[in-house]
Amino acid sequence: MPYAILRTTKIKTGGNIAASLSHNYRDRETHNADETKAHLNSHDHDSKDAAFEAIQNRLPVKIRKNGVHCIEYMITASPDFFEDNNRITHDKYFEAAKEWLIERHGEENVITTSIHRDETSPHLIAYVVPYVFNEKKQKENLNCKHFLGGRKTLSDMQTNFHKHVSHFGLDRG
Repeated sequence: MPYAILRTTKIKTGGNIAASLSHNYRDRETHNADETKAHLNSHDHDSKDAAFEAIQNRLPVKIRKNGVHCIEYMITASPDFFEDNNRITHDKYFEAAKEWLIERHGEENVITTSIHRDETSPHLIAYVVPYVFNEKKQKENLNCKHFLGGRKTLSDMQTNFHKHVSHFGLDRG
């Protein structure tokens, strides 16, 4: 049975966000992507610059020196899932993945998503600003640890994601 796959990366600088978006929007050479299939990719924003601006607009003015600006999620499935299902099912899987991200982080924090169909395995990339409401301070704070904390938090996140998409016939990754 194919697996649901969820990976995360912490992005700590504006430069790293810009570099990631350049890859995501194919503004730089991507060796593992088929240029003839680039038109099949889809993005929430029209350009890398628009996505970057949207992320920057959600960030606070001051960020700790080692603070995580955003979390990049990569969501996909085993290759056989894509081979055994049609484009409509793929799209529904990615819609369900985005719904899960919104439930987890809030719609205002899921800044932009893209779906790449120009690589061997289609996948969704999401940029999420890790805001959490701080009861003590009565305001939102950046807090990546709340979402990606330790081994148990990451394991629970994988289990929770699997429960959300298991109806697609996927095992927990």
